Amino acid sequence: MSPRDAVAHLTPDLWDRAGRLLIRKALAEFTHERLLAPELGPDGRYAVTSDDGAVTYRFAARVLSLDHWLVETDSITRHDRTGTELPLDALDFFIELRGRLGLSQEILPVYLEEISSTLSGTAFKLAGEPVAAAELAKSGFQEIETGMTEGHPCFVANNGRLGFGIHEYLSYAPETASPVHLIWLAARRDRSTFTSSADLDYDALIHSELSEETRARFARTLTDLGLNPADYHLLPVHPWQWWNKLSVSFAAEVARQHLVCLGPGDDAYLAQQSIRTFFNTSDESKHYVKTALSVLNMGFMRGLSAAYMEATPAINDWLASLIASDEVFRATRFSIIRERAAIGYHHRQYETATAKGSPYRKMLAALWRESPVPSLEPGQRLATMASLLHTDPDGAPFVSALIEESGLTPPRGYAATWTPTSPRCCTASTPTTWSSCRTARTSSW
Repeated sequence: MSPRDAVAHLTPDLWDRAGRLLIRKALAEFTHERLLAPELGPDGRYAVTSDDGAVTYRFAARVLSLDHWLVETDSITRHDRTGTELPLDALDFFIELRGRLGLSQEILPVYLEEISSTLSGTAFKLAGEPVAAAELAKSGFQEIETGMTEGHPCFVANNGRLGFGIHEYLSYAPETASPVHLIWLAARRDRSTFTSSADLDYDALIHSELSEETRARFARTLTDLGLNPADYHLLPVHPWQWWNKLSVSFAAEVARQHLVCLGPGDDAYLAQQSIRTFFNTSDESKHYVKTALSVLNMGFMRGLSAAYMEATPAINDWLASLIASDEVFRATRFSIIRERAAIGYHHRQYETATAKGSPYRKMLAALWRESPVPSLEPGQRLATMASLLHTDPDGAPFVSALIEESGLTPPRGYAATWTPTSPRCCTASTPTTWSSCRTARTSSW
C-alpha cells in the first residue's frame, strides 16, 4: 500500500460527516454528564454557547429517560455572534468549550490528538461498505465483532489509540478485520511469573495453544543460541508492542538473553473491540489472548500489570465457583468466561525506578481467556455485549434486528432479551437461531 492509499479515507466529505457525528455524540454525552447545559429556544431548538460567547451551537434533540439526549445529527449548526452560520469543525468544538469540559492547557493538545485519531477511524469506517443491522444479525461471531463501528458508546474520544501510525491502524484496529500473528518471546523463568487455574498448568496450556511443530521450532531457536528451553516461559506479545516498545525499551533484556524473540506463531487472530484482546480464528476453541499494548486509548495506556496478572486466574476460579454454586444463576444458565492463565515479566530496573501503577510496569504481560465456542449448544450463536449497543449507519439498532429475527415481538422480545437475574447474558431468540444467545465478555475498551 502506498502512503497516499493509506489515507484514502481522509476526504473532505467523509471528514465532515465524521466531525458532525462526533459533535452530536459530544453534545449528547457531555449534556448527560452535566458538563453542558443547553438552553431551549423559542424555535424548539437547543443552544450551547462557547466559553467566550463568540460561537453558539444550535440543534434539535429529544430528552429521554434518565436524562439521555437524542441529538438529531443533521440539525446541528454553528453560528457567530451575528448569527452567521459557520462550518462545523470537531476540533474547534473542544477548543471553544474547553473550560466547561475541564480541558487544561496541558491536557487539551493530547485530547485533540485523540479526537483526531477518533475522527480518522470514523472516516475509515464511513468509507467502507455499510452493513445493515439486519444483515449483521445473521452474521458470524467475528463478523459481528469487526462489523461494529462506534466503539465505546459513551466515551467521546473512544478511538484515540495514540501510538498507532496509519499502517498500524490498518493492521491492528478491530474494524479493519486484519489477521494478526502474535509474536512469541521466551522469558527467563527467574524473571517471569506464570499462574493458572487450579485445573491447568503451564505445560498443558502451551501444548493446547501451540502445535508440536511450533514448540519444536521455538525450542530449536533457544538451543541454537546455547540456551536451555527449560529455563524459559513462552510469552505471546502484540506485534506493535515488540516493534515499538520491547525491542527498544527492553533492549538490555534482549541483549542479555533474558528475553529471546522466537518469531510469530502459526495461528491467525483478530483484534476484538477491546483492541488488545485477540480471538483465535485458526482454531476457535483455543483461548483468547490478551496482550499488553502501550498505546494511549481513552485516557490511559493499555498495558497489563505483571503483578496484577498473578492473581487473575485465582480470582476467576473463585468467581466461577461462586456462580456455579448459585441456584439462581444455575437456573438461568449464566456462566462466566474464565481468565485461566497469565504471565508477566518483571523488569528489575523499571520496577525499582517506578511506583506501583506506572505504565513502565505494564509493558510485558499476557493472559489467556477461555473461548466460549466449545460451550455452545445446538442453535446458539455468539456476540459480545458491545454488539447490543451497536446501531447501523441508518440508525437501526442491532438488538432490534436480533429480536426481529427471533420471531418475537415487543414487549415479549425485549423481555426475552434481558432477564433481571442474568444482566450479562443475552437470551433473545428462537430455538433455531439466537436461542439462548451467548454473549462473550468484552474486556476493558
